[in-house]
Amino acid sequence: MPLLHPEAILSPEGTSHAGRHQLAPRRYTTLDGVRLGLLGNSKLNADNVLLAVGDLLQERYALKSVIVRSKPSFGKPAPDDIVDEILRNADVVVTGVGD
Repeated sequence: MPLLHPEAILSPEGTSHAGRHQLAPRRYTTLDGVRLGLLGNSKLNADNVLLAVGDLLQERYALKSVIVRSKPSFGKPAPDDIVDEILRNADVVVTGVGD
């Protein structure tokens, strides 16, 4: 069956006119001694996955501490109080989504 409008097919490669951003410089060559932050987005399984990642990192590295927080809603940015707490108490943050 022929396509009626082949020009309507979109490329999965995508394009962007936005400027590219550099990643933040990597300050750590190891996670030994760092304070780890885990931030979930409150979707189903997000916290479970992040806790498993946290457990794995604790097995492999001598983490100084781990702080675990979740956003109250996946559709909104993390509230300022959660962001401020993580900034004060974590050197490295892993965030994730789940479904």
